[in-house]
Amino acid sequence: MTVRDAKAVEPLRKISPQVTVVALVVVQTLAYAAIAVLSPRFAPGTRSVERPILVVLGLFGVAFLCYWIALAVVLKIRESARLAMGIVLASLLFRAVVFVSWPIQEIDIYRYIWDGTVLVQGISPYRYSPQQVLSAALEDDLPRDLHRLKRLELSNPTVHTILSRVHYGELSTIYPPASQAIFAIAVLLTPDRASVFGRISRMKAVFVLLDLATLLVIIALLRAAGKHIGWSVAYGWCPLVIKEIANTGHLDSLAVLLTMLALYLAAGPLFRGGTKRRAAWWVLSSAVVGALAVGAKLYPIVLAPLLAALWARATSWRWALAAILVLVLATAAVLWPMMRWEKAVVSSSTDASAASAGERSFPVPTSTASCEPAPTPGLAAFLRRWEMNDLLFMLVVENLRPSEHVRSSRPAWFAVLPEAWRRNLTAAVSQRLGIDRSEAPFLVARFATTAILLMITTALLWRAHFAEDQTEWLRTAFLIVAWFWLLSPTQNPWYWIWALPLVMFARSRAWLLVSGLVMLYYLRFWLSYHWPEQTVAGTPYRGAEFFDYVVTWVEYGPCFAWLVRDAIGRRSRTPERMETRDGIRPSPSNAN
Repeated sequence: MTVRDAKAVEPLRKISPQVTVVALVVVQTLAYAAIAVLSPRFAPGTRSVERPILVVLGLFGVAFLCYWIALAVVLKIRESARLAMGIVLASLLFRAVVFVSWPIQEIDIYRYIWDGTVLVQGISPYRYSPQQVLSAALEDDLPRDLHRLKRLELSNPTVHTILSRVHYGELSTIYPPASQAIFAIAVLLTPDRASVFGRISRMKAVFVLLDLATLLVIIALLRAAGKHIGWSVAYGWCPLVIKEIANTGHLDSLAVLLTMLALYLAAGPLFRGGTKRRAAWWVLSSAVVGALAVGAKLYPIVLAPLLAALWARATSWRWALAAILVLVLATAAVLWPMMRWEKAVVSSSTDASAASAGERSFPVPTSTASCEPAPTPGLAAFLRRWEMNDLLFMLVVENLRPSEHVRSSRPAWFAVLPEAWRRNLTAAVSQRLGIDRSEAPFLVARFATTAILLMITTALLWRAHFAEDQTEWLRTAFLIVAWFWLLSPTQNPWYWIWALPLVMFARSRAWLLVSGLVMLYYLRFWLSYHWPEQTVAGTPYRGAEFFDYVVTWVEYGPCFAWLVRDAIGRRSRTPERMETRDGIRPSPSNAN
């Protein structure tokens, strides 16, 4: 570098971290504004092949790069109330820009609006599927409540539009009662004459408020744990969160908020101290909030062992047992309205073929026009058949599935288990359990991945129990949810938001990369639109199959490689080097 070049670069080195962060916020905001401008091209009725999926993914990529750099820079800024306020305001700005957009490639919100509408009418949303309402006729001899829903649909064109856009309308709703209450509140806040977009906006507004409340809980938890509040950027500015909640309007913001509150209450006594009596109240409150979290979305149940261990650590086993009892009873009470209508199994007469490009393995009922009070059970179908955007689970299930049950045009290239073994295992399991042979591989894979998760959870809890650092409990909570997601057959991008609020407690930054790469999921739509029947890139796979068997390796491969590298690196580092890497300087007495 010449003297002239050095003088030219010198001013750039003097740019303060605050100015850098502001510039990154501006670029990220412009990217979101462009996405909002493009979003009407994803509105219902637009041609699928004309949707600018690649452009939108590129803009989210720009936003993610800014987010990644901003997080590193924010952590260099001294903590202050002004910094916390800036993080919250920028988070609010990003969400406000994206909030005015049409949902991009996801339509779950129509189900939320319909469920809330049904509940406001005083009818259980689990009783009738949307298709049952659409197929009913007023001149038929209908049950009174079904007759009321049909009249509502016919009298309000907007309600009819919402109902007709519900995804998988043949199935009853899978959303638990606490989420149903939020749906109903959003509907009550919506005028009867509101347009479709107006109803969507009010539903999204509720979720965005819950999302911002989660950010405040994260900041409080970081302060209690003694970590830099700049880590809240990992959640507040994450493009994945902004897309899936402010744009798409997914309900997961409610469950995430309640889960974080339950963890905050459970871990509070460890960080704040206090009397045993006060800690007991924190523990019991955590149990109640935890039950509500399960009532919002079932996934928080995987944290129950961790919560029990935290409760025992903070108080005593007597109080911990009392809290466990409260958790069980409160969860049962919250879920009872759902379990009352949900069937235990999906009928073996259902068609196991994929219903659309959106799901790889999903049943379509053979009869959808029935107006009987019991619809096809959605939750059982989700737990027993639904599979999407997975890698680890796919590796297991594709090696268990006999060739006659393969749902793609060609078997997966990584299916290496001998065909005879697969057929024998499928036959044995189906005979033992009395189920259809096509269902056996999925259930065996479910059992195997669940067993792996239980072993991981046990090992993590054992390590946390003997750890001197109290934040190890929060790291354990993150890892349990993260591995639950990684081993799940359904790894929708918005499900990663379950783990994201705790990502700042993870040792490896590879976990931060997940929220960027997981958005490659939306390439599946683009591939299925442009190559519905043609093979892609010289492979034997068509569009959606190419994503399932090829792109998912690009989606998850870098993260797994990074995690393996970090694990090897931690084993090779000395304790002194590990302390320095974690931001703890060794004292002069042991520096040598």
